[in-house]
Amino acid sequence: MPPLHTHPGLRTRDPDELRQWLSPIFSVRSVDIPARGRAFDSVVNHCALGSIGLAYMSYGAPLRASVLQLDCFVQGFPLRGAGEVDWNHHTVTVDGAIGVVGGPGAGGRLTYGEDFAHIVLRMGAAALTRKLAALVGQSIDPPLQLIGGPTGNPRHSASQVRLIDYLTRELDRSDALLPPLVVEEIEQAIIVHFLYGNRHNYSHWLEGTPRAAAPWQIRRAVDYIEANWNRAITIEAIVEETQTTARSLFHLFRRTYGISPMTYVSRVRLRYAHALLSAPAEDTSVTSVGLLCGFGNMGHFARRYYEAYGEKPSETLKRHR
Repeated sequence: MPPLHTHPGLRTRDPDELRQWLSPIFSVRSVDIPARGRAFDSVVNHCALGSIGLAYMSYGAPLRASVLQLDCFVQGFPLRGAGEVDWNHHTVTVDGAIGVVGGPGAGGRLTYGEDFAHIVLRMGAAALTRKLAALVGQSIDPPLQLIGGPTGNPRHSASQVRLIDYLTRELDRSDALLPPLVVEEIEQAIIVHFLYGNRHNYSHWLEGTPRAAAPWQIRRAVDYIEANWNRAITIEAIVEETQTTARSLFHLFRRTYGISPMTYVSRVRLRYAHALLSAPAEDTSVTSVGLLCGFGNMGHFARRYYEAYGEKPSETLKRHR
């Protein structure tokens, strides 16, 4: 099954119907199928989340399309096949992990082969601006604007691929749903990777050693994490609580604890998980505790728990039944 098959958007053999569906989301202005044959059979699956949207698209035939004046930020992740993109006067071959990256006002011509399929990440400009402002501790004016060609840093793109792959697989599962706090934090991580992995007019603000936060701000951050361990914890929320920048906070957390704030969050949640498994109710299960404590992947939860407590979560639960 293709990614996001539980979130079907459109299946059509009509290029104009595909254009009409894609236009309000991705600013697609034209779709042309050179062969005009029966092979064209487009599939679009789409899931809109809180801060981002994910779309899977395949076409079944060679395709040419034009995108004019995006009103959002997008990044493509090819899954198979190849093509060529003329994007903001930069021409690039699209294959492997290299896809289109664009922001508001951008556009170009897209040419894909018959077996081409990709996942496209869509991010609203307001969500990226809020995240960037939290990272650098300053208002964003003039607006965030990408610089250079349509390809991102391979290391950050690889991290995004892993996160998006995990998120799409979990969104397609019928046996379990990720807790909202897990989804929100994955969205946050995807956006941060995008900001660090692509050159823009504020990239220089994300480089170098940040000014350290004062100790009281670290204490306030820790108090906030302890009080909100079972809710989604975002960069913006911690920054607002501590009145500092995210980069300064991350820097001092590493100096003080040797870990990032989000790793600290994970450790706090593991502590609560251990407490819940050590004093179980009648219906307590490892899965219910893991999900409550923000772990959507039970294998990851079990590994982190074992590293912290030297036994599996199931062993703690069994011992206290």
